[in-house]
Amino acid sequence: MAIRIKAKTYGPFTTAIGPGKVIHVDTAPKQNVAITSPSTEEAGTPVDFMISALGACLALSFHHAAQEMKIDVGQVSVEVSGKKAEDLPDRIGSYDATVSLDTMPGEEECAELIKRAKARCTVSNSLNGAVNMKMAG
Repeated sequence: MAIRIKAKTYGPFTTAIGPGKVIHVDTAPKQNVAITSPSTEEAGTPVDFMISALGACLALSFHHAAQEMKIDVGQVSVEVSGKKAEDLPDRIGSYDATVSLDTMPGEEECAELIKRAKARCTVSNSLNGAVNMKMAG
């Protein structure tokens, strides 16, 4: 399997902090995300968004891998959690991702899908912590 690398630039994203320690980030021309710490009903933390970005990237990567392999898996859902490292510097030490599918392929196909998804996920490949991925069930 050959993966093509395409040069791409991300951002710039504008970040501004206002009253109440709420940070507003313009992530797209018509999208603004509120971030704070600790999280509230209206805004998550930077770590919440990092972990959710990991889940979104893994889901997209898994979906693309299934298409490449011509496997119909239906909807791809990824639940991700992170565990804070027990030493310094402050960081997430590891991540756990569980993939749920409408249609579950065989064990060997699942292993190959996970391998391909992890290989192409820009977010997981950019993190220092181990990203452990498994199938639901």
